[in-house]
Amino acid sequence: MSNPIVRVIQDFAIAEQLRADLIAAGLPQDNVVLSPIGDEAGPGQSNFTVGDSSEVKGGTDYNDVFRPDGDVHGSCILRVLAQDVRQEELALAVLERHRTAAPHAISERGMP
Repeated sequence: MSNPIVRVIQDFAIAEQLRADLIAAGLPQDNVVLSPIGDEAGPGQSNFTVGDSSEVKGGTDYNDVFRPDGDVHGSCILRVLAQDVRQEELALAVLERHRTAAPHAISERGMP
């Protein structure tokens, strides 16, 4: 299969459980990948100006000044590389079961 199944998961604990369930369902471990979208060590958040008084440019407002657009801490990208139609259907069924249980945490559509 040449098209990966990609979802954004808003909660890391749910993402870990989802990955474990996909592997337990029979998908190869190397074909189920979780990648963080942003982390605390990313650009700006560890910058020395974060936490300065509000009179300093940026002050303590990391979100408005330093955080790159689209950077959401705690979110992950889940990528599943199904090797055949059966694995693709299996992966989509597991994803749907998790999305139904936690609709706020899993994107309904994939990313390009």
